[in-house]
Amino acid sequence: MPIRIIAEIGVNHNGSIDMACELIRNAKGCGADIAKFQTFSADRLAAWNTPKVPYQLRTSDPEESHYDMLKKLELSREDHGELNRYCEKLGIEFCSTPYSREDAEFLYELGVRTFKVASADIVDRTLHEFLASTGCECIVATGMATLDEIAATLDIYERNGSREKVILLQCVSAYPAELADVNLRAMNLLRERFQVRVGFSDHTRGCACAVAAAALGAEVIEKHFTLDPSLPGPDHAASVTPVELTELVQSIRAVELALGDGVKRICSAEEAMRGVSRKSIVAARDLMAGEVISMADLAFRRPGTGLSPMRYPELVGLQLRVSLRAGEPLQREHLR
Repeated sequence: MPIRIIAEIGVNHNGSIDMACELIRNAKGCGADIAKFQTFSADRLAAWNTPKVPYQLRTSDPEESHYDMLKKLELSREDHGELNRYCEKLGIEFCSTPYSREDAEFLYELGVRTFKVASADIVDRTLHEFLASTGCECIVATGMATLDEIAATLDIYERNGSREKVILLQCVSAYPAELADVNLRAMNLLRERFQVRVGFSDHTRGCACAVAAAALGAEVIEKHFTLDPSLPGPDHAASVTPVELTELVQSIRAVELALGDGVKRICSAEEAMRGVSRKSIVAARDLMAGEVISMADLAFRRPGTGLSPMRYPELVGLQLRVSLRAGEPLQREHLR
């Protein structure tokens, strides 16, 4: 199955349904498979005195509260319906991250069947209990999480018979994430320890880590997406542009093609090269019929259309039936 690429629009719509639709159009044009948003109520998500984290202070109004920042970025239920329909019209999957059980219930009623859980909510038991009960696919980011916390969350899905629906994303909850912190090899640990599918939620600058994750077996890759990283808002600065997302998608598809099926075989493009660039056993000098072949009588020359040099031990000590000129290929029937 091809790697699914999520354009994480998130809150980069800045509260504008027109900008949200433009982001969907661009995500589709870039080749992304999923256009993802975030579904929350500021009243349910944050207390009035919740502080902003450092990157939010850098990328949004420092005088604005965390609550007020979220309030401006909420999407209404009507907005969700419009965006879902627009995605369906364009042929790109609509997805959203619910930040509470109530948000998940609403998205399920809307027809969403693929959910993405934010790293911060890996410990939201009621959210996972509902998602596990739906049998829907749940993509769970693991930023800030310990292995014990991941195991406890997977136990919820196990009890509901939906563990196989979970995909764990390696993630570093920093915006942007430093390369030295990314630890892509942790995908292998998550896959082997928990026996689930894995992917990567990429918060780094550029596309290199996402492409590397594809080579390491990620089944889902998520990348924050914006029209312009200089726009005001908490996530724009850590997001890729349409040009960059297009490059990311093309690079991942190239890696998928190059990975192949893992079966070692001679491909058709190698056949002509094989015949020319390999060597054959030839006479190192003029040889007369009746001579007994020694190693000094043999040489190895291109092309590789005669006896392989790997077979020279079979020839040493045998007697020539025919005379050969220097450079002439030896055939097994020339010897007795």
